[in-house]
Amino acid sequence: MSADLSLVPLSTLERLRDAFASKQLRTPINRTGLLSFGITHQLEALESALMGHSALACQSVLDVALAERKRAARPAPELVWTGPEGANSTARDTSVVLRALFESAKREVILAGFSFEKGAAVLEPLHRAMRERQLDVRFFIHVQQAEGHVRDPAGYATDQVKTFLRQSWPFPGTPPRIYYDSRTLVSGPPWSSLHAKCVVVDGERAFLSSANFSVRAQEHNIEAGVLLQDPSFAGHLARQWNGLVQAGLVIEHRG
Repeated sequence: MSADLSLVPLSTLERLRDAFASKQLRTPINRTGLLSFGITHQLEALESALMGHSALACQSVLDVALAERKRAARPAPELVWTGPEGANSTARDTSVVLRALFESAKREVILAGFSFEKGAAVLEPLHRAMRERQLDVRFFIHVQQAEGHVRDPAGYATDQVKTFLRQSWPFPGTPPRIYYDSRTLVSGPPWSSLHAKCVVVDGERAFLSSANFSVRAQEHNIEAGVLLQDPSFAGHLARQWNGLVQAGLVIEHRG
């Protein structure tokens, strides 16, 4: 099916799909119907793929063809690396990729990280992007669970977030929205960590890495990651984090 339609222009597939959905084009489809709708190229392929199907089935055929075409057009995953490399390496540098992601953000950045030691140097390009344009920026950060009894668990967590902001986001203006695991307020064991390291930009690009948001991890360690320019995956990852907010499983820092 996809092979039959592989040479049909993307715009033609989209136009036909919309025509079936809006009932502008009726079935059963044939060459005469395609010609009357202004389709003059790849008639044999279209007729072969759509003839004898209902309008709903034709729409499904075109949806599959469009999805396969768009999937094939997406850039391949890119290896992202920190540290020494062999002579034939084609990996991209972690700090370069992260800076480019921050600088390219137009609407939204979701960032999750475990360690931000000396993170101001790493996060400065994101602060600059926030200053230059309106960005919805959400940070999901690790806050260490208290050991033993804490009289004011919420105050304990708030102090840790304030320390994070002082050390890793010492910039003027409104900071990102900060979230932390609600289990932080319950002293362990069991112990838990927000150990993920990832960035989602505009729901279109996703970066996952072993590297923390520290100078050491970005420039000196051996770290491996992947950059995916895949809106389907990036949107899924963004929804996963936002779902924690909606379910009340993470707490937003206030003030």
